[in-house]
Amino acid sequence: MDNESAGSMFEAGFSAYEKGYFRKAFKLFKEGAENGDVDCMIKLAIMYTCGEGVRCDYDSAIEWERRAVDSGSASAVINLGISFRIKGDLKQARNWFEKALDDGDGEAALHLAKLYMVSDKETEKVKEYLAIAVSSERICEYSVEEARTLLELLQQSK
Repeated sequence: MDNESAGSMFEAGFSAYEKGYFRKAFKLFKEGAENGDVDCMIKLAIMYTCGEGVRCDYDSAIEWERRAVDSGSASAVINLGISFRIKGDLKQARNWFEKALDDGDGEAALHLAKLYMVSDKETEKVKEYLAIAVSSERICEYSVEEARTLLELLQQSK
């Protein structure tokens, strides 16, 4: 399948997804993913994670996220961290979040801060990650606000 065909597979899958036809979307994304479309791989992994059009399956989500990373997707790196966190494998989650942060992903700093918030001994590390998130150019505004709020709460609890 050429890039144009794979792209049209993603568009068809996305259209079905937007209309709520999750089984059809899943089928289209899977076909595109199996033919090398990275966007299809990422969307397929998300559908596995959320149980949309298919039974929820974190292992399959991780498999497709890994394939997307191997195909050059930067966004799949942080998704891998999230999937491992959901599964309870915090060591793997941290490793993938650190890789995403090394690649300049500000969202990863927020996720790392949340991982470390479970221990009062890690407060300084949490503050450092939150400061990185707040000043990052690669983070959505909602996450910046969340990082600011958490940082303010930590500073008030001194």
